[in-house]
Amino acid sequence: MIQEKPSLPALIQALLERDPPRAKSLCVTLLGDVIQPHGGKVWLSDLISLVTPLGINERLLRTSVFRLVAQDWLQSERHGRRSLYQLSPRGAALTLQASTRIYDGDAAGWNGDWTLVVVPRFGNSSLDRRGELRRQLVWAGFGVIAPGVFALPRNHAGAAREILDELGLAQHALVLGAGDLNEGHGANRLLIRSLISQCWDLEGLARQYQMFSATFKPMLQAMDVLAPTPEQAFAVRALTLHEWRRIVLQDPQLPGEMLPADWPGRTARALCGELYWAVFDQAETHLLNTLGADSVHFQALPAPYASRRFGGRPA
Repeated sequence: MIQEKPSLPALIQALLERDPPRAKSLCVTLLGDVIQPHGGKVWLSDLISLVTPLGINERLLRTSVFRLVAQDWLQSERHGRRSLYQLSPRGAALTLQASTRIYDGDAAGWNGDWTLVVVPRFGNSSLDRRGELRRQLVWAGFGVIAPGVFALPRNHAGAAREILDELGLAQHALVLGAGDLNEGHGANRLLIRSLISQCWDLEGLARQYQMFSATFKPMLQAMDVLAPTPEQAFAVRALTLHEWRRIVLQDPQLPGEMLPADWPGRTARALCGELYWAVFDQAETHLLNTLGADSVHFQALPAPYASRRFGGRPA
């Protein structure tokens, strides 16, 4: 007897029950992927309407939004009893940085360049700032190759300097460029592979990519049987991007030459892009139905804005 495959609503519900999204993280996902391209501003009541079907109640969302304001991710405007939210300048800058990694994919071919950040000890009072520096450099893809030494196999000096400037540590760290002077030597390739395994948890990352594909491929298959409603399409888009963002922002996106030939991140990215575009138009219809009454703040999607995502809309 052939077992019937689960429907799209059943798959969405199962995912929400198995791995419910965190309210604050989902809010950041939606602000970057959905709200920012449509003018960047959203009423709190409308944001509540968007996330309620995704298992986030009003109390959780309000708490998350207030925390994002306190952390300088969001800023608010009061209009009588209503609150209008948008990304702060800092939040917009961080979202733009993340968008490149989320939508654009792997870096271009590697030319052998490395960026090093060297942070000598400079007093016990600096421990908090050193901890935050480590967190931000790792988020940017750097690996720790020795105490106080961070490395990334591409020219990323500008991003490193921005992080140091933001934390007030520009005078306490060196940003250096490096290259492999024995390029092509077989022993060097082995050493680089060893270094990669020590600095970046690619095995754990590979498992996350494999789980992503196992979770979301059935949704794509289910849509071949029955097209999603606008609300279902929005749920798929939001949940797909939310999970993809969570994984890909942990990925240092090492040059392809440093990754296994069967690296599961490539398959997962292709699936994410296919699913994103499969639901895009219907998801936009749901947005228009939910937010479109506010013609002042909800703006039409600029054609080039989204067309670049995941390599562009399929022909």
